[in-house]
Amino acid sequence: MNRHHKLANSIPRPAKCSPGLFPRILMTSYRWENMSDENTSQGATAPQESSPRLLKYQCTICDKQYKRREHLGRHISSSHTSDRPFRCKSCHGSFQRGDVLKRHLRTCGGGPSKAGARRRACDRCVRQKKACSADQPCQACFKKGVLCFYSTPNSDEIALAVDQGASALVSNEHRHDATPSTSSDTPFGMSSQGQGTFSSTPFDSLFRQSALDCSSLPWPDYAQLTSDAQFIDNTTCGYSLPFLDRFTSNTGLLLSFDCGTQEQREQVASALELENFDILQHTSTILSPPHSKSSPVSLLLLDNISDAGSSDSISQNWLNEPLSLKTHEILLLVEEVVTVKPRNSPVTLEWSSSLKNACLQFFSPANLRRYLGFYWAIWHPNVNFVHRPTFDTVSAKPALLAAMALMGACVSPDMPDNEDARMWLNCVEEIVFIDDDFNSDLGYPVSSSTISIHRPKLQALQAAYIVCLYQNWEGTDSSKSRIRRFRFAHLVSTARDIGITTATHINYATLVRADFQWKEFAAREELIRLFTWIFLLDTAFVIFNNLPPRMVFKEMNINMATPEACFQAETADLCHQKIRFHLPAGSAYWGLSFRHAFEALSQPELSPTMRHSIASLGQLNLFAMASGK
Repeated sequence: MNRHHKLANSIPRPAKCSPGLFPRILMTSYRWENMSDENTSQGATAPQESSPRLLKYQCTICDKQYKRREHLGRHISSSHTSDRPFRCKSCHGSFQRGDVLKRHLRTCGGGPSKAGARRRACDRCVRQKKACSADQPCQACFKKGVLCFYSTPNSDEIALAVDQGASALVSNEHRHDATPSTSSDTPFGMSSQGQGTFSSTPFDSLFRQSALDCSSLPWPDYAQLTSDAQFIDNTTCGYSLPFLDRFTSNTGLLLSFDCGTQEQREQVASALELENFDILQHTSTILSPPHSKSSPVSLLLLDNISDAGSSDSISQNWLNEPLSLKTHEILLLVEEVVTVKPRNSPVTLEWSSSLKNACLQFFSPANLRRYLGFYWAIWHPNVNFVHRPTFDTVSAKPALLAAMALMGACVSPDMPDNEDARMWLNCVEEIVFIDDDFNSDLGYPVSSSTISIHRPKLQALQAAYIVCLYQNWEGTDSSKSRIRRFRFAHLVSTARDIGITTATHINYATLVRADFQWKEFAAREELIRLFTWIFLLDTAFVIFNNLPPRMVFKEMNINMATPEACFQAETADLCHQKIRFHLPAGSAYWGLSFRHAFEALSQPELSPTMRHSIASLGQLNLFAMASGK
């Protein structure tokens, strides 16, 4: 205390700080050594005895003044020269000042500072220059869901660990070259080239056993790596999930799914226009001779046109087409749901002559054919549960045709088609979910040998699933909420009425060609794929919309989807050949169910045989099992 009083009272304080930053009276030496020239010119003058000590070293380039010579030298070397005498031995970077190099060495791998042997922040917080809680893991890494490292080894240990990890990855890449590569896109964003649930090779030789037994870099080895984020990113870049980014950042079918570019869709539209033109010419010359009378279907359609003026806008060529009957059936269904609205009906349209004419225009045979072409070419590669080779537009349910046409119009490259389709979304939804085949109970249970005779029930279920898809991605907010809360639950209940356990195959590889029933195989495969896609949509609602699950994997006692080459075979002979080639009689596929494979993945250890069988299942089946996890 005595020393404090002696020092405080012996130093004169004749002036105050002019800017008013400090309320206390400052020492003379501190004031004149730190005040700027502007403040000096405004305020008080320095005493005569302290003026020789002030800023006597001036820079000849920028006229800055310094009290000490070394300060002036540091200023000239750092501000007016390009010399960087301080170099990092690890990355060969150069710096103008030694303290900057010292900070650089802490993150470059040149070793931590001797003053701080214990890290007070994890590597990620150090790189991002953020506060760290110093926990394991720290709060920032825990929120981001990333690994938390506290590195302490020197640069030699870091380089050795990186070299060992890189060499192990290169070795694994060479060992994996023998296995066929698959696209990183999953079925919700699959391209047309990646639609096969199997590759073109036989089922049992799809993956080599040597490739399945290869070992990767053990997980604990990653914890020994320091702040080498580039190495960790390189190992995980192959596991990116682009379809998740599309789902969470975009809206609409075209942006959320892999529907091709605008140019590719326009090429499809051009090809469909040429095809429709040829069909119209063919039907006009064969079905409509110059002196023939109009068919009954033509008379029905002409009666449905309200006035004479609207008949001029309707092309007379499509009145004799086979699809004209479907146009008439869809028109009657739309009129029913518009005129007879139940309570809480999603349909808000009012029936009129103009609405009738608009319905005839949108669902005309030419437009039906064009929209179905968009469905097969653009949408079908994404969600492929309709068997195209055996699909007959003339005998198909009008509700299914209307749903498929709306889906095709939604992915059309023409904007007017997209706008017109939104007008009929709720109408077709009501048509599908009040359909008699969709709501009626089966008169007798579905057996393993009579699936094909229940095709109307199956088509009603397919139409309901298509409605759930286009409403969830193209509908309004109320439509999306209605689909997720009510319609999808109704869809799952109808699927259970059919019987999920009936979606199984018999071993077709043991059958001769004469005993192989192609349509029965197609109906079974459609049912298997449809139940798989219902399970996928259920998991999507759980993951993205926080809804309770409607289905569980324990009830999925169904076969896996067959290879796309078998499902898309154009003829019965070709389909039988593909089945015997991809799925021979002794293949593990015939005894593997979805539930069995899912439970096998949940076990701590997986046998090589089961690993081989599951790895050969293809994208659709693997994505369904991964979604269920």
